[in-house]
Amino acid sequence: MLAVHHSWSVRGYQAPLAHAPLKSLFELTLDALPDGVLLTDRDRHVIYANPAFAQIWNIPDALMDAGDETAMLAHVGSMLIDPQAFFTEVERVHPTAETLTDELRFVDGRMISRRSVPFLDHHQFAARIWVFTDVTEARSARHDMLTGVKNRRAFNDEFPGFVRCAAPGAWKSVALIDVDNFKKYNDHYGHAAGDQVLRSMGEILRKHLSRADDLLFRIGGEEFLVARYCCDEMEIGEFFERVRLSIEELDIAHHGNAPYGKVTASFGIHLFCGAQEPERVFDLADKALYTAKAAGRNRVAFDLLASQLSPAIQTCGRPS
Repeated sequence: MLAVHHSWSVRGYQAPLAHAPLKSLFELTLDALPDGVLLTDRDRHVIYANPAFAQIWNIPDALMDAGDETAMLAHVGSMLIDPQAFFTEVERVHPTAETLTDELRFVDGRMISRRSVPFLDHHQFAARIWVFTDVTEARSARHDMLTGVKNRRAFNDEFPGFVRCAAPGAWKSVALIDVDNFKKYNDHYGHAAGDQVLRSMGEILRKHLSRADDLLFRIGGEEFLVARYCCDEMEIGEFFERVRLSIEELDIAHHGNAPYGKVTASFGIHLFCGAQEPERVFDLADKALYTAKAAGRNRVAFDLLASQLSPAIQTCGRPS
């Protein structure tokens, strides 16, 4: 059974009150951890937080001492690039028996791993522990810190394996995605605004790519690459058309991107099955991207006509 002591201060490193029980060895161990630890009850009241939690979130001592959940959440939200997604996930997972593992991007450039596990009392939800770990240094070698997606180094390591894998019975797609007239955007609106466009691109692509085997990279400047398994050219075309529309629907003004007048992106896709060479696949996707640009931008183009692909579908098959 979970024993909770509401008389404790939320500051894990503060000496216990005179009427509170002495800390156990377990609690003292949590106090010493480099990971931030937060324990909340079924009503989301803070039961315990260790010093590392306050340090990771830069929470002032006065706010920790007050134990005001509303004020603490407002402070936490101000630290994040996407606070709404953070709060939505907290609301969704808190009262459930579900575990959670994800990563949070901070406005100061840090990346924090968030893990959460529920405590059950006689099979009923009783409390939830949250563990936060700074993974900035570990991720920075393989992640683009501006957009939060994998970088060119990760692309060089992972892309060849995807392309060369035989994957019998599966279609594979590689898409190059380029923000249209991005240099004109930077020249007119400034590089800070351009950075925000790239962040938005990263967020949209991550939201659409939810499968564990999806690959997403920023390979340079305003160019991204997606590699994913699919059923056929119709399914993958519909998928990337949804992504294209999501970017257009951001409705970010771009007067240098006629005739659209807003930020858009072009997509070049190579669809194949079996093992191929990475350089050839990349070149074919690049040619398709050139086709999309030449045709007026803000569109999805394949390197082969659908009529050429369709006969191959019968022999290549679908993913299992």
